Amino acid sequence: AKQTIAHLYTAVERMSRLVAQLLSLARNEPTTLRKLDLAPLDLSKLAFDVTMEWVPEAYRRNIDLGFEGVQPHATVRGDATRLTELINNLLDNAIRYSRDNGRVTVRVASRPSRLSVSDDGPLIPVDERERIFERFHRLLGTHADGSGLGLAIVQEIAKLHDAKITLSEDADGLGNTFTVTFPA
Repeated sequence: AKQTIAHLYTAVERMSRLVAQLLSLARNEPTTLRKLDLAPLDLSKLAFDVTMEWVPEAYRRNIDLGFEGVQPHATVRGDATRLTELINNLLDNAIRYSRDNGRVTVRVASRPSRLSVSDDGPLIPVDERERIFERFHRLLGTHADGSGLGLAIVQEIAKLHDAKITLSEDADGLGNTFTVTFPA
């Protein structure tokens, strides 16, 4: 009975996450959104606060989670709730796909204001780098749980902020770097 309940609990958690992601995707589609109220916000502080919420999960996976900010702080015009969701999705993917004892680093820079998340996950092939942002797209051979919606949500939120998201190989050659660059 305990094993069955544990399986049910895991299935309910996955279903709940999928429903939340589908709702988020629907909420962030430009065709359904009437108007987005953008206000000046401190991207450095927001990214730091969200990153700190992921410390326990990174710790459980033995992942070195780091943050590198800028002084003075980077300010962008944005919706704090949606940008929090964007950062959460990037961190979730980075931690989920990084190797054990790996590292994930969040960086915030200014001029132009940008946020990047680097991981030690499997390198995403160049020919897959555009498709990775499509809904339900998952790379073959990845064994982590997921629906393939997280990066689609990130892209929709970036578009709502007139920001551009790019994916590149991490500077050290291990893993990937997702960078969101905001308009000046």
